Amino acid sequence: MRSKTRSGSQQGPLPEGPVRSCVGCGAKKAQGELTRVALDPEGEVVVDRERRLPGRGAYLCGAGCVTAALKRKAFGRAFRGKAGKVDPLKLGQAWEPGPGS
Repeated sequence: MRSKTRSGSQQGPLPEGPVRSCVGCGAKKAQGELTRVALDPEGEVVVDRERRLPGRGAYLCGAGCVTAALKRKAFGRAFRGKAGKVDPLKLGQAWEPGPGS
């Protein structure tokens, strides 16, 4: 099977499997390379490590993209206006090495 390339783009072939866009920087990457965030039952944006929370999800590349997403008001758009409280410190901790790392 031939690898697919983006027409008119200098980027490499598309990754295998689902491709998602980072809401912070807009980079398109394989779903497994991005961190999913979703809304908890109270409407707060939380990291969904297991990718099991119901409803819409948004994806981020890294901690720096959290700030960019907040600046662009991307969480409100990604969650169709239902995003409540967003704690950037809590979301940023998802990329910090834990005690078992």
